[in-house]
Amino acid sequence: METGITVLFLLLYLLRLHVRIRCLYWPLADVLNSVIAALFLFIVSLFAIIIKTNKGTLAGGVLGLILLVLCLVDVILLCKKISLEKARGRSAPAK
Repeated sequence: METGITVLFLLLYLLRLHVRIRCLYWPLADVLNSVIAALFLFIVSLFAIIIKTNKGTLAGGVLGLILLVLCLVDVILLCKKISLEKARGRSAPAK
């Protein structure tokens, strides 16, 4: 399900539909998606590393943790982008 949501976000941005559909603030929705994906990856990877029934399960857990780090980097970059796109007012009037 998470992969499907990520593909939908990718199509949304590729087809420039985020410009036409203004009822949502899309960068914030993308941040929420990345946070949910990071939580999901953390839980699944943690279980895979704890159980480690075979080497494939352990390798999957480690790859899941690497993906978790990538999701967290995505969240940080999106948050910086959101904070940089804010309208900035002047504190002192221009002379």
